[in-house]
Amino acid sequence: MRPFRWPKGGKSFAGWYFCATTGEYIGYESWLERDRLILLDADPQVTGIASQPFWLR
Repeated sequence: MRPFRWPKGGKSFAGWYFCATTGEYIGYESWLERDRLILLDADPQVTGIASQPFWLR
């Protein structure tokens, strides 16, 4: 597991997306991840979304 980090002026497109499905902000590190979050959030069959850095137990 690692924290989200992105330097100001960096080349990546990282940020936070407010997800209506979970009611929380979810971090993303690229445009592709952000676009997938938007698609998942719009799908009524999706009941939960988790961001990349997380622990599986």
